[in-house]
Amino acid sequence: MRTLIIYAHPWEKSFNHHVLETTTKLLEEKGHEVDIIDLNKDGFNPVMRQEDLKEFAKGEYADKLAGHYAARLKGADELVFIFPIWWYGEPAILKGFYEKVFLKGHTYKEKDRKLVGVLGVNKATILTTANIDKTIFSYLGDPIQNVLANGILKTIGVTNVTWLHCPTVHIEESRINYLAEINAHFSK
Repeated sequence: MRTLIIYAHPWEKSFNHHVLETTTKLLEEKGHEVDIIDLNKDGFNPVMRQEDLKEFAKGEYADKLAGHYAARLKGADELVFIFPIWWYGEPAILKGFYEKVFLKGHTYKEKDRKLVGVLGVNKATILTTANIDKTIFSYLGDPIQNVLANGILKTIGVTNVTWLHCPTVHIEESRINYLAEINAHFSK
């Protein structure tokens, strides 16, 4: 099984980085081939520029890194997203990843006026951290579940999505419980 991790946190000493290391180790112990896209380390530019839009309309990538990421997506059997929640959503660099990499003809197509996913990946896990719990998200329309899991990922063809969330990343007990939840999830 080839697992592609998309990681969006700029600090190597963060708890998110620990989650990345823990998840990678768990997957490798299960025999997965793990590929990591570290958006910040790669210097990915999330800004959609005029050149990007011009090529986007043709189904091509102006940003060579975005095209490289798309090729890696197509080779994956499973996706894992790891990121902090800032201002009730993902970091801007991850939003830019969706906009520049999830390109028509590469990750989805249009058929009978509907968007249909063409990515050969049917399983994804979203791992998030924040200082608020999932209840707060429900008051805001549940942006991670509804927009990312049920919207964006479903559009590219990923329908089996699990979201695990650490609600109080600043509290040690919460972090310990979250790591146990991650371990249980990837040990199945």
